[in-house]
Amino acid sequence: MYSWLYALITVFGWGTWLAPSQKVKFPNQQIKNLYVAGTNLVIATAVALLQGSAWALNGAMFWLTFAGGLIWAVGGLAAFTGTVKLGMAKAFGIWAPLNIAVSLVWGAVLFNEFVNLSGWTIVLLVAAILIILAGVLLIIFAKGGDEETQDRSTFRSGLLGAVGAGVLWGSYFIPVKLSGVSAWAGAFPLALGMATGGALLALLSRQTWKLASAGDAGRACLTGALWSLGNYGMLLLVGVIGAGRGFTISQLSVVVSALIGIYWLHEPAPRTRAARLTFTGCVLATLGGILLGNLR
Repeated sequence: MYSWLYALITVFGWGTWLAPSQKVKFPNQQIKNLYVAGTNLVIATAVALLQGSAWALNGAMFWLTFAGGLIWAVGGLAAFTGTVKLGMAKAFGIWAPLNIAVSLVWGAVLFNEFVNLSGWTIVLLVAAILIILAGVLLIIFAKGGDEETQDRSTFRSGLLGAVGAGVLWGSYFIPVKLSGVSAWAGAFPLALGMATGGALLALLSRQTWKLASAGDAGRACLTGALWSLGNYGMLLLVGVIGAGRGFTISQLSVVVSALIGIYWLHEPAPRTRAARLTFTGCVLATLGGILLGNLR
């Protein structure tokens, strides 16, 4: 019973979190990053106060997890740059499978995962990588309509942002894993690192933190709240059905994000060649990510 509820929370939170603030005019993406990370910190603090487990961490555990949050913040800036330049569906569809691939590479290099693979596992590994590459390439080259005239520098910076988010969000777990802290206990110092990194990036940008209206600020905070909702939904889901199955279900958020990006935000416009290729690429990348993730 609860597993279905936790699955819905995870997919809904992570599939929709970018949408509320996508059309908000921020001074720059650093300010957007700050609002999202700050909202998550408020929620994580409330959860930590209710649980009490975060306060039992020693110094090394705390600061390693905090460092993971700093990496997340830089990845957040890259992700928001990707979404504003490429659109929500494309950017999400690029960074999500890259997160998985990068995390698996780190797992193999740093934590001795994927040693002594069987022949069949190697075949599945290669197949998963090829499926992800096919999906991502479809997303990258899915152009049509107004996108044909998109400035090349805008496209390149958006692609760089999406790829950067894939690399950084596939790496921020490393100091967290090295700390040995549980995901629940580490949620608060991780959130504190995210908010600190977001604040530093915002300060360096030398832009006002104030948005045009209270409604814009509310939509920005809603983006952070939805990400946090998906994160805690994932933690609950993993606790009930295990990491492998929980991870598989969470990848459905990529498809949800693509549907919202295309049919609500019109990024790209629905019923166009770009929309069809983008959605197909997101589905392929998701399937490849699910296959790759279950090889852990």
